[in-house]
This record gives sequence, structure tokens and C-alpha cells, in this order.
Amino acid sequence: MATATMLVRDYQPALHNRFYEGGDKAFVGDPYSFSGVGFSSDGKWATLVADSYFISATHHHPAVGSSVTFWEANLLGGTSHAYTVANGQQIGSTDLWVGWFDATVDTDLTRYAVLELPLPADYVNRVLFNYGVTHRVGRNVSDSTSIETAGGSTGWTIQFDYDNNDTPSVGGDETFLQSGDSGAPTFTVWNGQLTLVGIHWAITDNIPGTNEGESSIDTLMPEYVDSVNTVLANKSQSLTVVPEPSTVTLVALGLGGLLACRRLRPTQRR
Repeated sequence: MATATMLVRDYQPALHNRFYEGGDKAFVGDPYSFSGVGFSSDGKWATLVADSYFISATHHHPAVGSSVTFWEANLLGGTSHAYTVANGQQIGSTDLWVGWFDATVDTDLTRYAVLELPLPADYVNRVLFNYGVTHRVGRNVSDSTSIETAGGSTGWTIQFDYDNNDTPSVGGDETFLQSGDSGAPTFTVWNGQLTLVGIHWAITDNIPGTNEGESSIDTLMPEYVDSVNTVLANKSQSLTVVPEPSTVTLVALGLGGLLACRRLRPTQRR
């Protein structure tokens, strides 16, 4: 299929194009760093998650030997870095593909943390930043999570529809994925930073003649943290996850200790 650009409702180049150069630029993603989102010489996507590792889609990932370019800022003519894909592998039966470069990437490029919440349902109703062709960024709101099968792969998904009826509302920024967007990332904001939650996989086609009401489907990346880390461990690297599990554990232990103290006090008084 010919590559089509990601649909953004009420699309405006000054608002939704990362590399728009006009004086009226008001990029929706300007507060955040997209420097870790790269594009390959064969037209595929790579999202940095460690010093030499990236995430993409099994059915649409940079080929081994291809070159992936990353830009430090939201300027196409700004400082860029290119790296050669050394190899990669599919994660289980999912559409998630982990690739690695032949060198460590520059420290000015963002390695994205993965937002790891307790349950898949906890990702519903989160505001998302979706990246797609041609370096467009729009927003949507997650509607559901489920296990799905498409194109020979099976895995956990996060889905967001195109219906202009989201809560909270993202207005004219609403997105619908198109051909060529597969492998690009979906982020949500955690503590003021972009965190990775999805990799574009598929779309629905239930309503002939219109895109309204259709859904975009991403692999739910956080469900595969352990599997991805198994691959990254080959180079002594690992994903960064937020919130930090150790912090959550310490808080839980602290609350547990407080409850224990409360239970013990009446006994001590006796």
C-alpha cells in the first residue's frame, strides 16, 4: 500500500508538524522531547529505549543494515545523528520488534521510559501523543485495552478511536493511523515527561466509506517489559520504567508498617 499520512482532525501544519519552519509555529508537542524518535532510510520507525536499542513493529521495522536518523530538536535542518541497524528480533508472537544499533547513540538523544501501571485497564482514559507520517504529532484518548490478533501476530493492545467525543477532550488534535505509521510510538505524559505506552500496529475498518468511529490499535508496550529486558540484557542494558517499582514497594511497605503499628497500639496499652 502507498504510504499515507496520519490523519489529524482539523490538521494545521503549524500545530501538528514537528519540523514545520514557519514563524507561526505552535507545535502541540513542543514542551516535550521527540529526539528519540527516528526514521530509517527504508521508511520505517525506531523509538529509542536504551543506549543502543530501539522498539518498532514486527511487520514494519527498519531493515538490518539500514540507517536510522534522529534529530536533537524539532528542526529538520538541526543537529542529527544516524546509526546502522545491526540486528533485531520479534518479542514472542507479538507485533513488537526490538532492534539494536552497531554503536551507542548520542547522549543528547532521549531514551524513553516505559509507563508500567498495575493493570492493562489502568491505561484507559489517558491522553496520548501519537507520532506518525510525516513526522506529524497529534493527540487522542485511550478507550480500551485487550488481547488481539492481526497480521499473524497476537498480543496486548491499547486502542483509541476517531470520533471527536473523548473525555478528556483533545479537540482538533484527534488522530487516526494510516499506512506507514506502523512501528511509530504512542506516548503519554508522566511527571512532565513523555513515556512510552504503545507501538502502532493496526486499524479497524468496520464502517465503509468513512473513518469516523474507527479505531487505531497499538501494541501495549508495558505488558512486555520483562521480555524486552531479556533482549537488552545481552548488552547489559535495560528499560527504564516509571513509576519506579522500588518506590512503589517502599510506599506499600511504609503503609503496611503504619497499619501494623496501629493494630499493635491497643494491645500495648493493655
